[in-house]
Order: sequence, then structure tokens, then C-alpha cells
Amino acid sequence: MAVVVWSLAVIEITRSSLLLAPATVAYSVVADVEGYPEFLPACESVTVLTRDQNACGVECVEARVVASKAGASFDLVTRNIGLLNESIGVSLVKGPFDTLEGEWCFKALGEAGCRVDFSVTFVANGLLSRLINPIAQSVADLLVDAFSHRITQTAALGEML
Repeated sequence: MAVVVWSLAVIEITRSSLLLAPATVAYSVVADVEGYPEFLPACESVTVLTRDQNACGVECVEARVVASKAGASFDLVTRNIGLLNESIGVSLVKGPFDTLEGEWCFKALGEAGCRVDFSVTFVANGLLSRLINPIAQSVADLLVDAFSHRITQTAALGEML
């Protein structure tokens, strides 16, 4: 007799950061997918597959991201839709999750500061759901911390120039 156990995880994560950096800098760091391997933990490589921009300033980037940690490696392809200096929507094209939808929002707080909001929802099933669920929150914290550090570092370098 075989027992089939179906495991499904729907994970929603939301994070916010107040940064001493202009919203334009925060947007440019998140939009620069080619730079991710320089500062994101476990990000091995990024390859831009397509990049288009329409007359209204909306940019669409499709990119393959390869990540590895503790001997395990996976790749995913995302489509990022950016509204210049306001938001970047992220959706999964191909990868280990059933679905993944996320958004970065950038709100200027005067000329020298901003609020960055990040939200993501993803669905995983089977073994992946049991593996990812316990670590998803800490991975989100590491991700937002890495972006926040890179944004403030980039803003500080811009002030020195």
C-alpha cells in the first residue's frame, strides 16, 4: 500500500526599509540585474535574455539568475517590469516554483531619503515546499539587507563624486 502526501506551500513575504538614499538610486540598484552577483548572497550569475523599453519609460527585462548554496544550485528566469523610479514588478517565467510574483516600490522621502517596499508571493509543492518554507523569511531578510546596503553604499559613492 502506498501513501501519497501532497505538500503545498504558499508563502507571502513583505519587507520595508527606510534608507538615506534617493529613490532614484534605490530604483537603479534593483533594476541593475547584471550587478546582482556582486552583492547578493548565493547569486552566481545573471544573464539578461531580453530588454525592451517603451516610450512611456516602462522597461521589461527578462533574465536568468543562477543561485547556489550549500552544494545545491538552481536557476530561474524572471520578467521584471519597471516603471522608472517608482516600481519594479517581478514574475516567474521559468524556475523551481509553481508561481512567483513580487514587487519593489520606491517612495521618495524628500531629496535624500526613500522608503523601499518589497513583497513577494510564491507557491512551491512537494519536497521543495518542505525545504523552502522554514528558510523563506530569513532568505527575505538577507535579500532586503543586501539590497539596502548596496543602495546606501551606492548613494554614498554618488555624493563623493
